[in-house]
Amino acid sequence: MRGQIFQKIKGAHFVLSVLFWFLIFSPSAFADEDAEQLVFTADEVTVLKEERQVTARGRVKFSHKDYHLQADTVTFNEISGEVFASGNVMLTDPTGNSLYLDEVKLDQELREGFIQNLRFVFEDGSRLAARDGEMVGDKIILNYAVFTPCVICDDHPGRPPSWQVRAVKVTLDKEKKRIYYKNATLEVLGVPIAFLPYLSHPDPSVKRASGFLTPEANISKELGLVLKVPYYFAISPSLDITLTPFITTKEGLVLAGEIRKHLGFGIIQSEGSITYTDIPDVFGNDTGNNGFRGHFFANGIFNHSKNLRTKVQFQLTSDDTYLRRYGFSNADTLKSEWLTELFDGRSYYSLRSLWFQGLRAEDVQGLTAFALPLINLNFVSKPDKIGGVFNVQFNALALQRTDGMDSSRMTIQGSYEIPYTTRFGQILKLGVHFRGDVYDISNSDRPDFAFFAGQDGSESRFLPQLTASFEWPFVKTGKKIQQIITPIVTLVAAPTGGNPVGLSNEDSRAFELSDSNILSGNRLPGYDLWEGGSRINFGLKWLIIAKDFTIDTFFGESYRFSTGSNNPEQIVFAPGFGLNTHLSDLVTRIDITIKGTVRISNRMRFDESSFTVRRNEIDAEIYIKNAKFGIGYFKLNRGLQAQGLEDREEIRVKGQYAFKTNWQVFGDITRNLTTTGATIYQGFGVRYSDDCVELSLAWRKSFTSDRDISPGTSILFRLRLKHLG
Repeated sequence: MRGQIFQKIKGAHFVLSVLFWFLIFSPSAFADEDAEQLVFTADEVTVLKEERQVTARGRVKFSHKDYHLQADTVTFNEISGEVFASGNVMLTDPTGNSLYLDEVKLDQELREGFIQNLRFVFEDGSRLAARDGEMVGDKIILNYAVFTPCVICDDHPGRPPSWQVRAVKVTLDKEKKRIYYKNATLEVLGVPIAFLPYLSHPDPSVKRASGFLTPEANISKELGLVLKVPYYFAISPSLDITLTPFITTKEGLVLAGEIRKHLGFGIIQSEGSITYTDIPDVFGNDTGNNGFRGHFFANGIFNHSKNLRTKVQFQLTSDDTYLRRYGFSNADTLKSEWLTELFDGRSYYSLRSLWFQGLRAEDVQGLTAFALPLINLNFVSKPDKIGGVFNVQFNALALQRTDGMDSSRMTIQGSYEIPYTTRFGQILKLGVHFRGDVYDISNSDRPDFAFFAGQDGSESRFLPQLTASFEWPFVKTGKKIQQIITPIVTLVAAPTGGNPVGLSNEDSRAFELSDSNILSGNRLPGYDLWEGGSRINFGLKWLIIAKDFTIDTFFGESYRFSTGSNNPEQIVFAPGFGLNTHLSDLVTRIDITIKGTVRISNRMRFDESSFTVRRNEIDAEIYIKNAKFGIGYFKLNRGLQAQGLEDREEIRVKGQYAFKTNWQVFGDITRNLTTTGATIYQGFGVRYSDDCVELSLAWRKSFTSDRDISPGTSILFRLRLKHLG
């Protein structure tokens, strides 16, 4: 060795610090604090004193501060300050990301150097591989590199990941936590889909960062080709914004946006859009006059204390058809609301305001009511010594219209109910109820619907009621099946009447007799109408529980002692409501579940004399291996068109089938089955989805028309990539 001093030390995981190294070769190195933190362990260490070099072999672990190097062989030269590692090299940075290489040459701080055949593995498992490159400060500059956040299948190592980016040059900036590409190609499922001269995105350690999100493209009859290019702004940890320009070939540019803000004590979210385009007339025809169209939605929730909070919702659009035409919403009514509510044990109190914007062709904004205010106070006492509970409710409403009938109402009601369970399992409940209402009505000559109008002036009423209910469950347990049969009887005693002819009906128009209200003391949904008179309600619940299936059944009916046809203050129900005679219509419900693969729900209402089906609602879902199918059927035959309540009959069918791993086909169709019926809409598509990418292509055809919205076909293409929006 021409006079070299050679020393070889063997031992399992021998520990040698650079401080010890400098004690031998360079005492002046005492002042170097960084050197004191450079340590390694190895099975075997070779020291060349003249060359001032240490070579470690076998399970070598080399560390400097929070940088860690592992390799089969590591050589450190004190003169050049270089560290050379080879064989199963792994370099871990302070963030926990790991760099895998064949060999690497670094400085003694393990931060800069040249690398060959590397694989960079981020903390979340994302990978960055390259032919070669160099580490310069907080940057890793790579040549001929590929990045993917997707899991590589061990069973098929040659199969490409769900998506990846190949580039001639890639720079990983660890300080900015961002990856930059030059001359990149984006591949999805192994197929190149885009060449990008320049591309950048946050590295996988970043949870949220500003940048472009995945574009979305579709084709519609009204707008032509639509390209959406969203950009996300991460303003602060509590504030972000998304701006989405819509580029349409038929109607120019639409600018949409979303804002989300966390206040610490609450959250505010808002969205909106604006465009400058042709303004249609009331029939949907082009006018040649351009103007602004758009919408603005906002909602928020604010927690003032543990028991007090406020909810705010605001919805507004420039015209009736804008939201549906541009694909923002299919709503036919927009609701704005202010709600402050207090929760106090078993009691609840709220102050509320409501404003509506009707979007149907028949809606007249001047006749659309808004509530300012709506007050609800509900006090519920603790059970007394005999279990009785006292309940007091107060409700006040001021209902206004800009060009129509106004009404105000104040209601106070109370009840005292005593439940009792006998030693044989019978459940009894006795109740005393009362209610008093005061109304004031003006401009009754301008109602929104003449059938529900009242008369100008003030009205009051007092409504007492006694109730009693009885339930007796019978349980039969067998080896394989358990059955629970529960007869239920409810008695209601109340005077007839209670509906002065001068009262308007604002909140009790949409009544439907069903299994959910057949046994109730007052089956009407609001305050304005009162169901007076004495009656008896009876029902039967039958629950069957087995290992492979469950059947839950209910039958209910009601008998009214007086129909009240000679009392002007008594409701005379039309036949379509199911309460026009002494005996009500029969309502049924059946829910069936079979092994978690079949779920069927059916609700029906039969005419009490002819057993004609007045209402039939079926929802069924079936799961078979890789397929899921659903069917929904709804029929409502009331004959109440004079009251603005149309008959309906429609069927909905939907399904999806996974024909290959991660691949699905799906489709749905909705059809109107009335005499004037036709298909409402239909569509189908194909989707690929895994934990790294979602790719779908869907076709949809709508058959409805409304002013400037006409029947047509739309095609939607969607691509979502992990780490790329």
